[in-house]
Amino acid sequence: MSVTLMLSLILLALMIIIGGMKGIGAFVSLWINFAIMVVMIMLINFQFNAMAVLLVGGAFLLTVTILSAGADERTTTIALMASFIVMLALVILILPAEHLAMAQGFAEENSEELEGLSLGININFVTLGIVAALLATLGAIAEAAIAIAAGIGELLADQPKMSLASLAQSGQHLGQQIIGTAVNTVLFGFMADFLSLAIWFGKLHYSLGEIVNAKLFTSSMLSLLYAILGVIVILPITMAIFLWQQRRQLQTDMGTNHDYDGK
Repeated sequence: MSVTLMLSLILLALMIIIGGMKGIGAFVSLWINFAIMVVMIMLINFQFNAMAVLLVGGAFLLTVTILSAGADERTTTIALMASFIVMLALVILILPAEHLAMAQGFAEENSEELEGLSLGININFVTLGIVAALLATLGAIAEAAIAIAAGIGELLADQPKMSLASLAQSGQHLGQQIIGTAVNTVLFGFMADFLSLAIWFGKLHYSLGEIVNAKLFTSSMLSLLYAILGVIVILPITMAIFLWQQRRQLQTDMGTNHDYDGK
C-alpha cells in the first residue's frame, strides 16, 4: 500500500467519523476537483483555448467546492454568485499583472533539472502563469464565500426581525473575523511552500535585490497577493448580494401582505 493511498484512507475515515455524510461528500468533492483539474490540464495540453478552459473549469471547481459544504439553497446560491464575480474580477486583474511581471516559465534555479530537455512545448507560458495564478486562489475564495454567507444566514435565522442596517453591521463584524482566519491560512500555506526556496536563496547568498527579482519568488508572491485580494474582496460582495436578496424578499413579503389586506 502506497503512502498516498494510506493517507487517503485515514482521511476518509476521519471525515466519516467527524463529518458523517457531509464528510463523505467533502471527500468525494476533493477527488472530483482533482479530476476536473486533470481534465483542464489535458485540454490545455491539446491546444484548447486556455482562457476558455480556465473560466469553465474554474466555474466547475467553485461549484463543486461550494456544493460540498452542504449548506442551504440560499447560502449556496449567494456563495456561488459572489465567487463567480470575484473570479472574473481576479481574471481582469491577473491578465495585465502577469504580462507586466514576466515571471512565468522556468527560472535559473530550474536550469539543472531541465538540462537536455526541450522547452518547445508550443504553449504560451504567460497563459499558463495566468491559469496557475487563478487556480491557486479559487479554494480560498470558495471557502470564504460559503463561510460568510452561512454565518450571515445564521444571524438572520436567530434574529429574523433584524433590520438591514443591523444585519450589515453584524455581518461585517463576522466577515472580518472569517477574513482574518482565511488570510492567515493563505499566508501559512505560502510560507510552507516558500520555506525550501528561502533556504535555497540563503544557501546561495542571494541579496535582497536578487530575491525580489527572482522568478520563483515573484510568482509565489503574486499568487499569495491574488489569493489575499480575492479573500478580502469576497466579503463586501457577499454582503452586498445577501442584503440585495434580503431587501427583495422584504419587498415581496410587503407586497404580498398588502394584497392580502386589500382582499
